[in-house]
Amino acid sequence: MLFFSRWKTLFILGLVVLGLLLAAPNAMKADTRANMPGFMQNTINLGLDLQGGAQMLLEVDLSSVERQQLANQRLGVLETFRDPSDGGPRIRIASVAVRDNVVIGKLRDVADQERALVLLREAVAPVDPRQPLSPPSTVVSPRGADGFEVRITQEQIEFVQARTIDQSIEVLRDRIDPQGTTEMTLVREGDERILLQVPGAKNVDEIKEAINKTANLSFNMVHDDSNDERKLRTAQETGETTTIGTVYRTFQDGQGGGGLIIEERTRITGECVENASPGVGPAGQPIVNFSFNFRCSRLFGELTAKNIGKRFSILLDDEIITAPNIRGAIPGGSGYIEGSFTPASAATLSRLINAGALPAKLKIVQENTVSAELGDASIRAGQVASIIGLIGVAIFMLLSYGFRFGTIAILALATNIILIAGALTLLGATLTLPGIAGIILTIGMAVDANVLIFERIREETHNGRPPVNAIETGYRRSLAPILDANITTMIAAVTLYFVGSGPVQGFAVTLAIGIVTSVFTAVVFARLLTATWLRGTRPKTLPI
Repeated sequence: MLFFSRWKTLFILGLVVLGLLLAAPNAMKADTRANMPGFMQNTINLGLDLQGGAQMLLEVDLSSVERQQLANQRLGVLETFRDPSDGGPRIRIASVAVRDNVVIGKLRDVADQERALVLLREAVAPVDPRQPLSPPSTVVSPRGADGFEVRITQEQIEFVQARTIDQSIEVLRDRIDPQGTTEMTLVREGDERILLQVPGAKNVDEIKEAINKTANLSFNMVHDDSNDERKLRTAQETGETTTIGTVYRTFQDGQGGGGLIIEERTRITGECVENASPGVGPAGQPIVNFSFNFRCSRLFGELTAKNIGKRFSILLDDEIITAPNIRGAIPGGSGYIEGSFTPASAATLSRLINAGALPAKLKIVQENTVSAELGDASIRAGQVASIIGLIGVAIFMLLSYGFRFGTIAILALATNIILIAGALTLLGATLTLPGIAGIILTIGMAVDANVLIFERIREETHNGRPPVNAIETGYRRSLAPILDANITTMIAAVTLYFVGSGPVQGFAVTLAIGIVTSVFTAVVFARLLTATWLRGTRPKTLPI
């Protein structure tokens, strides 16, 4: 085990040099790094507790999701009866409304009840469309002799809630960090909360704006009853959702304050928008340009071709941005949104549309801001602790195993720290305060392997073996227990990473990297140093 071929020696030294090159930028100033090769410009990403930033606990409004599910079911009932799948005549409805979280309907003709129930049951979809054998999303049952009710199952509610949390996390990630360079943390907390951490956040208000804006974009036709002042006034007074449409009282830009009656059925949603960008309109006003994907471009062309002379509205979060007249078919699948925009608000809206709409509103229930000064203090404290720990371990190894073997252990330990820094830089991992604790723990653990090896060498020397044989036997017989101890620790680190979140994961990452590098430096690099010293001095007795 003490023979190293030239290629093996070059490979080991090459890994050490590579680790040194990757770790070196962390000790350089920004101006110096800018003049280095590309791979030497990267540094370790610092977490929220080290470089400061914002931390928020967000609560997802899941009740609104359930209300939307009920509204969708109501519209599904209307469409099912308007265009029956059995090819028969339309089923006439006296009323259909949502009451006590149930869609309740009443038919005009008692004889239609059985057929209506069959059509509704045939339209029931599974909870998860990707798994046809999953439970049904709704339960349809008769109500009296001429009615029906559609109830959403608990499995559907739980599925939609979980999907809403996941979608909210993805949308927030695209909104706050579209380039993926912030190393922010977005994890689920409990059943209805999301933990958001943005290291190095400079503008907390901008983050809040991205959170508070649902950005639910939709294109709805304006109902003809909007031109009838009496019907419009009646609809505004009742505020009821009918088979005709929903009343929206105001324009976002303050135009036409009388309001409009908007058709309930959403023709095109924000999901159809392939790209949005800020621009300048014909009159020099800020606008938002948009283009639809292929499928919705065709739908938009058909919609405008069939409704020339009518109006359609563009809604953002249930507020009408604009409601222009359709002067002709728009087959190109592109257009622009105009309103009371500023250049900044147009750019913000474009970014929100591109990121997608949040499936539910988010409420900030807890907010903390960590200053950069606290992070600097944590880094300095970690550095001091690391240096003290390193010096303590070095003194112990020198006193326990003498100058030569103690120096080998110290060189292996210093190389281990360099390799940890290089690996963190290469992987782009985020270093947090618990991560620093993991590195300090690694300093103490790293010498365990050297202690096992040196104690075995000392034992073999006391048994009368010559130096070469004692060192060879010491390294060979210590390998198995070293691997056993580090494998069990690695299992714990991997478990912490996948089960934990945030700072716990940061600790697990540095611990796992430290385990790999400590085994390499203690078993491979230290053995190379020992073999080199042995060949150079050829001692008759070992100073251990």
